Amino acid sequence: MRTTWLILLAMVLAGIAMYYLANRKKPLAPFDSISIINTPDSIRQKLRLYVAYDPAEVTFRDSAWFEHDSIPLKEISLRNTPNSFDKNYQKATFFLDYDHRYFYDIEVQKPAPDAAYELSFAVDNALDTFRIQGIINDPERDQLRLTGPMMQMYQAFVLTYNSKMPPRTDSTDDAPPATPASRTITVVKK
Repeated sequence: MRTTWLILLAMVLAGIAMYYLANRKKPLAPFDSISIINTPDSIRQKLRLYVAYDPAEVTFRDSAWFEHDSIPLKEISLRNTPNSFDKNYQKATFFLDYDHRYFYDIEVQKPAPDAAYELSFAVDNALDTFRIQGIINDPERDQLRLTGPMMQMYQAFVLTYNSKMPPRTDSTDDAPPATPASRTITVVKK
């Protein structure tokens, strides 16, 4: 009789443990995810996404993106919806490229490298201007919504993030330094 009660008690405990494990809140995905939403297929097919980790300068030359030391930027495939990629970064800049004619850059800074972000973008063409709308969602904190036009690209140009460049020291100028623009685009070849 005791054996029956022990088996019954073991089965009840196993059932409680399985119920607890099945209803436990799932941990965040181990990867960031990115998706293109509400975008016509004719535009989606020509979109490419590149990433640079905390760049000071990025160069576009002859249909390719490079960091300042001529290392090609990593391309993130947008063929799957949503797409997952490594999340072990704290600062990154994403470059959304439409047919090497227009681009949009998004700087992302996380509070911790192990935070998982969900990025989603929508691109539309209204009045001959490509516009982007995006959401950067941190499931544990908040979300950031962004919108704006995509910038026209040239055959070769350099995109400089001025806040990441060393400050200029001109000893001949006594005037206080002006606040530089957040980024500068230098056209090398039209």
